[in-house]
Amino acid sequence: MNARLVALPASREQEEQVVLQLTGELDLDSEAVLAAAMTEVLESGRRWIVLDCSRLAFCDSRGMNALLGAQQRARASGGGIALAAVGGHVRHVLALTGMDQAVTTAASVDACFDLIAPSPAGTTPEQPDATA
Repeated sequence: MNARLVALPASREQEEQVVLQLTGELDLDSEAVLAAAMTEVLESGRRWIVLDCSRLAFCDSRGMNALLGAQQRARASGGGIALAAVGGHVRHVLALTGMDQAVTTAASVDACFDLIAPSPAGTTPEQPDATA
């Protein structure tokens, strides 16, 4: 089963925010799906992206690279990403690879937006540096 991404409107009423829901597996066969979704989202002007991982059952090293690539692209556009509701196997792989220190994660979509998106005052919370 390959990953399937569904672009959902953000739970907040801000045009630059979007939630992408990952379902299934993120690996060699599906990394292009994430890249295409990121292109579409960023070209639409949305820069603050939460990847809802609550239905992501599997992620290998290619999937991890795809997540890092998504983060780099979002940052290059002046935005950021966070992973919401990461569980089981995927959480284990994030911890094993050290990516849990490089990518912002939180228990819920709203908590992710609180961590990455600008406040009404325009300040952006500090995010982990994936290049460190």
